[in-house]
Amino acid sequence: METACLDTLADNAWRPLWKGPAEWFDEETLYEQRWNTGEWERHFQSGAWCGSGLLRRLAVLYTVVPADAVTGYQGLPIRGYEGLGPVRWCLDLCHRTGVRYRKEDLIDALTDTEFGLPVAIARHLDRIYPPHTVENWVRLDDQARTGLIELRFSTCNYPELGVETAAPEYQAIAAGVQARVDAALGAR
Repeated sequence: METACLDTLADNAWRPLWKGPAEWFDEETLYEQRWNTGEWERHFQSGAWCGSGLLRRLAVLYTVVPADAVTGYQGLPIRGYEGLGPVRWCLDLCHRTGVRYRKEDLIDALTDTEFGLPVAIARHLDRIYPPHTVENWVRLDDQARTGLIELRFSTCNYPELGVETAAPEYQAIAAGVQARVDAALGAR
């Protein structure tokens, strides 16, 4: 397989990129020396604790907050920090209409001194992102500014999601989510 790929590359006058540094062309070596300074690696390693800590506390997102769905991704850096800033984790928490977001409960759980993460509300960003412009967002970061958790709360309705017309297995999943949310609401 590799030989066939190399033949195709040679036929097209392309250069293979999977060969190690010992077989790089001069341009590739110069590019690596100029751009790969290790800054990104150091940046991500300094904020790795945040993503790891969130993974270990996933249950909080489903027990403390009655969200129907939680999705997340690693976000790009934002204004308000020097250099690359902290590693930014964005979590979208979707609630059914009429269900309180319980932002304060989630903040309390994530900032708990014994079981939470070493984060606090990032009030230093209020100048750049005034609270009234990001009404349903909460940003938490650590004192060293290496990790940033962005919690985004939104509302959705099951009819908007098309659950009624979905396949039976999706209706069963939706019923299970609704039962879990109802249980979380009843626990308080």
